[in-house]
Amino acid sequence: MAEKKEVPDGWPLVTGDYEVGDPESCVAISSTGSYFHIEHLPGIAIQGPVKTENIGLEKIMTNIVSNPNIRFLIMAGAEVPGHISGGAMLALHKDGIDSDTHKILGTTAAIPFIENLPAEAVERFRKQVEVIDMVGEEDYGKLIAKINELKGKDPGAYPEDPLIVKVGEEEAGAAELEMPLAMPASPYMDVINRATDDISYKTQLIARDQKLSSGISRNSILGLLAGLIAVTIFLLPLIIWGVI
Repeated sequence: MAEKKEVPDGWPLVTGDYEVGDPESCVAISSTGSYFHIEHLPGIAIQGPVKTENIGLEKIMTNIVSNPNIRFLIMAGAEVPGHISGGAMLALHKDGIDSDTHKILGTTAAIPFIENLPAEAVERFRKQVEVIDMVGEEDYGKLIAKINELKGKDPGAYPEDPLIVKVGEEEAGAAELEMPLAMPASPYMDVINRATDDISYKTQLIARDQKLSSGISRNSILGLLAGLIAVTIFLLPLIIWGVI
């Protein structure tokens, strides 16, 4: 029987949209953009969707490196458009992240930056688990077959102790707010002001043209009506005398 290790109290350590099964199982599943139900996936440690290629991946890695018993991560379910979280995880496991920018290498995901995990946690994740590419697969039968196959290859717990990394809501919020708060506004204010003035001026021109057009139309109609009335008055005696 494969050797197992005790998991920390309160595992999984970070919150998320997931379901927990057997913490001693060697298999975890990410359903990327789909939703699975753990009762249909017996014998796994944890499963849940991951919608983002940054905070979402950080939470998965945090929960995995804190449980040495997990040795396989299946990426399945529908890919998330734009975020490409499944592809980002596969790229991260294969190529890692840039040491300076923290960007996941080899991915086309929109914002693939791992900002809240230390490099050693990322490397521990890459060493601890094998990532299985089943992105796009939602068939429970195929998933169960893969789970059973991987359980049959269980190498036992990763030899190192659980690695505890804190990635909570505060860190997530800070990561989401960092970019807009850090952008200096002053270099762009002149451009914004000029654009606003230009839009305002053109709006006034359009409004003026509409008023002029409306005025011309009204004057034309009034002129026609006045002409008809004058002609009618002029011709009316002739018409009456002609009838008599």
